[in-house]
Amino acid sequence: MKHLFLLIVSGVMMASLPQAGAQAPATETPNPDAPIYVVRYIDVLPSMKKAANTALKQLREACRTDPGNLRCEIVERLEQPNQFVVLEIWKDQKAFDSHGTNVTAMAAHDKIKPMLESPYDVRIHRGLSVAPPQLPPSGRITYAVTHVDVIPPRAADAVTLLTKMAQMSRNDPGNGRLEVLQQLNRPNHFSVVEIWPNRKIFENHAASPPIIAFRNELQPMTGALYDQRLYKVLD
Repeated sequence: MKHLFLLIVSGVMMASLPQAGAQAPATETPNPDAPIYVVRYIDVLPSMKKAANTALKQLREACRTDPGNLRCEIVERLEQPNQFVVLEIWKDQKAFDSHGTNVTAMAAHDKIKPMLESPYDVRIHRGLSVAPPQLPPSGRITYAVTHVDVIPPRAADAVTLLTKMAQMSRNDPGNGRLEVLQQLNRPNHFSVVEIWPNRKIFENHAASPPIIAFRNELQPMTGALYDQRLYKVLD
């Protein structure tokens, strides 16, 4: 009976210990001098789309004229034009924090809030695999913005795989930009931002054997659907 009691106690103690491989990866201390990449998802009521467009353009202008801003773009989802993404790059953490007090930007956000269909979804990143910031190419280009969520023990594997995919895809004809971003507060979450001359070229790229192989290799690591959405520039 004594031996049985000891076995039970031992089993309880073992169960209470952290399991190897089940912990989230440690979050690195961010470099305050490194660029900050922001992806903001903004979904408004369909009936408020026109009013939202005006407020979003005001927000874009406030963002672009702010000291320390390296890029600010707003794109509109092709399938659901009441859904928008704001893509920002800030010179460093100080510049990003300062933007939070920009009066014009705050006024634009205040205008948008009553129009929202769902809460703001703001994701703050570091650049994982990026090229120097540049303006998008001219023409009716297609943006692809993808959220990638992997299980924490596979975060390092995902970093390697996503970096390899980005380097390969930048060599594809027509690719105007491909950035892989890693969230600061959840390093097992990533955003991939791509620009292509048009939807057809993007679809050809997405159906290419190397990209199919990439997604097949990524799938066992994922903790959620591979959430890829297509957008156009907000006129």
